[in-house]
Amino acid sequence: MNPGNRGTVILVLLLAIIAAPVTAAVYFTTSAPGIITKGDTFSISGTGAVNGTVGIWIVGRDHFEVLTTAPDRHGNFSITIKPSATNRFSSGQYAIVFQDPGASGVLEIEGGTDVNDNLVVMNRGKIVTRLGHRQDLGENIRPIAGQILSSSSIPGMDDIFQVEYFFVEEPAVFFNNLIPASGFRLPDQITGERIVISGTTNIATENAISTEIRTRNTKELVTVKTIPVISGDPMNTWIWDLDAPGLPPGDYELTVGWVKSNTTVMGVFTVKYPAPPSSPSDGKPVDEKIPRQDDYTFPVLVACSLIVLAIVLYYAGRE
Repeated sequence: MNPGNRGTVILVLLLAIIAAPVTAAVYFTTSAPGIITKGDTFSISGTGAVNGTVGIWIVGRDHFEVLTTAPDRHGNFSITIKPSATNRFSSGQYAIVFQDPGASGVLEIEGGTDVNDNLVVMNRGKIVTRLGHRQDLGENIRPIAGQILSSSSIPGMDDIFQVEYFFVEEPAVFFNNLIPASGFRLPDQITGERIVISGTTNIATENAISTEIRTRNTKELVTVKTIPVISGDPMNTWIWDLDAPGLPPGDYELTVGWVKSNTTVMGVFTVKYPAPPSSPSDGKPVDEKIPRQDDYTFPVLVACSLIVLAIVLYYAGRE
């Protein structure tokens, strides 16, 4: 290759690199991996958004909105969905679509509604796709997201899209180690020992869980405690414990809940006395050999026989 051609190739490569689309790295902060719990904060943030104002499409069952935010001069951005907003989300799958304006610096694809209140996708104000009515979006949101993403193939349009899917759920708290087919019965505990009871939840780690112990028969309050939510995968976790000596023998109820959403669950358990130590057996151990006893049956039998024979011979001689 001659120097002139080599220079041309290098120039073409540089132009290709310069013209390549640059998009941001996007991060999501959710209640638990892949889960947005109603009443929890949900946030979308990113870095490297150097092309200008970005868009966030939130599409779910009967939910459709497009938010925009301008990154700072370093390309960082963040959008926070408040608990009051997520509390209105319907349970089910949601698509979160990130939209980068591309090299043009302008968001050309927009969301909106037509005169018949149909949800639409528009390119510079011109409708390119109708998504139907909001209440008809349904539970399977992937085809709807696919229609939004397909707009990136419109000739002359340089917007860049990324999509992530999440499930919106009602707040829930669960116990570990529930005894099967027993309702909400937990394993028995031993008085004098530390008590540890654990579980899982889909609420976020910035929340706290309230707990209380009551006697099962009289409902007398024994103790109240606030415990943290611990990050986990696939679910967050919680641990309630009570140091030794634990609780007196009896039946108890443990109520665990998230006061913010009035979500509670109750488990019952029994505290028992320790099992008494096993006493040694009065009999001899099974594996101990029993000494052999002397058997005098045969000698006695022989002696008796000789005595009888002597008596018989004595009387026979007299006759």
